[in-house]
Amino acid sequence: MPGKDRPVETEIKLRCPPEAHSRLEEHPLFRCPRAGPDRRREVTTYFDTPDLALSRQGFSLRIRRIGRRFIQTAKAKGVEDSLANRRGEWEWPIAGDAPDLERLAGTPVGAALKAADAAALRPVFATEIQRTTRQLRLEDDTVAEVAFDTGRITAGETSEPVSELELELKEGRLGPLYRAAIDLAMTLPLTVEPASKAERGSRLYSGEPPRASKARDAAVSAEVTAAEAFERIVGSAIGHMLANVEVARLADAEGIHQLRVAIRRARAALVLFRPRLHAATVQGFDAELQRIGRVFGEARDWDVFVLEILEAASADAPVPGWLDLVSEAAEAKRAAAHRSVRDELSGTAFTRLVLGMAGWIEDGLHSPALLGDPGMEQPIVELAPALMDRAARKVAKRGRGLADASAEDLHALRKSTKKLRYSAEFLFGLYPRKTVKAYVHVGKELQSLLGNINDAAMTRMLAARLSEEHADLAPAIGTLADWSDKRAKKALQRLPRAWHAFCEAKRFWE
Repeated sequence: MPGKDRPVETEIKLRCPPEAHSRLEEHPLFRCPRAGPDRRREVTTYFDTPDLALSRQGFSLRIRRIGRRFIQTAKAKGVEDSLANRRGEWEWPIAGDAPDLERLAGTPVGAALKAADAAALRPVFATEIQRTTRQLRLEDDTVAEVAFDTGRITAGETSEPVSELELELKEGRLGPLYRAAIDLAMTLPLTVEPASKAERGSRLYSGEPPRASKARDAAVSAEVTAAEAFERIVGSAIGHMLANVEVARLADAEGIHQLRVAIRRARAALVLFRPRLHAATVQGFDAELQRIGRVFGEARDWDVFVLEILEAASADAPVPGWLDLVSEAAEAKRAAAHRSVRDELSGTAFTRLVLGMAGWIEDGLHSPALLGDPGMEQPIVELAPALMDRAARKVAKRGRGLADASAEDLHALRKSTKKLRYSAEFLFGLYPRKTVKAYVHVGKELQSLLGNINDAAMTRMLAARLSEEHADLAPAIGTLADWSDKRAKKALQRLPRAWHAFCEAKRFWE
């Protein structure tokens, strides 16, 4: 646990089905462990206030019993900046099974308890885990502890199973830990597990489902190199993906939307830095991001169609009842798209993509040549203007001949505009806040109109797909077509003015 004053736990957590345990034991990575295997039973009780005051502030407090020993551990929620969860951790041996609050003095958890009612602290859930650990020496003298956990989390009368693999960094660099995880994921059915046992237990106790999360600031500043900026931007996109995996698995429309946005932001980061990156590496990652994005995009399109378009169109429909019939047919398509999302997130491809990207950018910090151009070692403020110029030129090129643009041309312009906006948001910290916000605002106005035009085209396309299977819904399909055409016409009328305002907006990077 590095750092006496600021102890940090760094680990990669993956779901591993129980039936894969024997295959895990036989993996070549475990043939010559530095230490282990060590097998033990652990019973852990988590403490919080009845209203989960600690959990809501991102902290957990637990006491783990191992044989006759009691270990008290306090943790802070990790930063959502990659697959490897880096979080504060404070640990002490204690005399019994009740929290020793004096030990928490000087920690953020102790401060959080002062703000809450420490007297109300009580057991809220528990875990009973059979843990098998090994300590491995990886490349570059990196030491990792690999733990396979099986058991249950119990809160009152409810419980859920645990079967997961944890790779914790003990010494050395994070890059070899990612490569070890990739090695395991190549032959084992491992998938991402974004939630800690503490988070899962708190949800089990409260009965509240996970909630969708929006993108966070990548925190790029003028002091960092281009490689560091790239790591923060892509890491932020990966963290955004992982924060919404559990929500998307539950077929939550906003969770699916945010997961799709995260994938788009990751692709936008690759496009922004493309001139400085290895072309083949970018092509490989972008192709898989695009493939997975189509799965989430299909679900998002049906969500918008059912939850937004049909409701809005009903207000203008001569006989709204016809659209009610469309809704029934569309719900079946939407459910199928949601199943595809769950299947994708339950498979290994998404996990391997995230591991690969995270490992690449982590090693790229130490060996920028792995990323591509050695210029990635330059300060980001020196490279940013050229990167933004390139993104803006692409938008300008797509916007030529706007009056005669086809639906496909407008869709391409919309995508380029969105990437330019994301790029501006990535580099927000390098320039005066006011000028960046003004530029982003004008871009959002243009993007909104292009989005309305795209939604109208999407409505026609999805309605046509329904009509192929439901000829009896032809009157409703006609109503939707008319409504879509009117909406697109209004947006097209406003588009030239929005485009002019965008072209005249001050480019904050110049």
